[in-house]
Amino acid sequence: MPERHNTCPAQPGRPAGAGRTAGAAAAGAGARSSRALDARTLYLAAAEPLRVTSTGEALVISRPHCGTMGEVQRVPVARVLRVVCNDSVEWSGAALALCLQRGITVSWLDGRGAELGHLWPQRPRRTDLAEALDMLAGSEPGWSDSYRHWLRHQRLAVLQVWQGERARAGHPVGEAEWQLAKRSWVYQDELADHLPPLLHGLAAALVAHRLSECGLSSHYWCCAGEPMELVQDLTRLVWAEMNLCAGALADAVDHPREAAALFERWSGRCVGALHQHLANLRAHALRELHG
Repeated sequence: MPERHNTCPAQPGRPAGAGRTAGAAAAGAGARSSRALDARTLYLAAAEPLRVTSTGEALVISRPHCGTMGEVQRVPVARVLRVVCNDSVEWSGAALALCLQRGITVSWLDGRGAELGHLWPQRPRRTDLAEALDMLAGSEPGWSDSYRHWLRHQRLAVLQVWQGERARAGHPVGEAEWQLAKRSWVYQDELADHLPPLLHGLAAALVAHRLSECGLSSHYWCCAGEPMELVQDLTRLVWAEMNLCAGALADAVDHPREAAALFERWSGRCVGALHQHLANLRAHALRELHG
């Protein structure tokens, strides 16, 4: 089921919850059994620094500079799907360990919304895609070229989605425009960014969560020593579709709250597009592995 998000970003000292889902693909059995059906994404961002500690069953969020009795909120971990926070949030080791134990991905963004990194829980169950990528990256010399070919094909698929939407809207893509877009995006991997950087960071956090749920790694090292940056590559595909198909809305976005609201509207579509990319990657990897 597509992920839906609350449209309100976090207020000072109060985390914003979002991201209701009916289930997550390939999550560990323990984490899934302890997660509520209405688990949401927890956004942590504030004008003043926040601190996250924990009890045995909850994340405890406070504002450390407001005195010892500052505002405190307890969020049961069973109701947390994933966490997205900025670099002004201070985490205790116990709180991070609790997230790891419960299979909760934590993503950090900088002040402009750019991706900084992720806490990546280990999953007890692995998918056939995860096993195939491990084998191909570790032992197949031609996998790097094959993966780059797959990425070009996925970029073309994104462009075809844009072409179809333009046609349905009554503004078909002309031949010259199509060839220019195909040359720059599909073959040169160049894309004009119309949307604010915060949306890119939010998309990267969503991709990281979904890959973690599937037992995949953020990146792989191919046997020739070349990196395969899975989070980065899939985020770029999702980001391209957002820019191509929602770029006209960029003029209306000049505030983080508006940027968050725009992402809320697109998060379900992002999940659907990501699942399709992963399904295509699975089919491609299994063909390469088994001939």
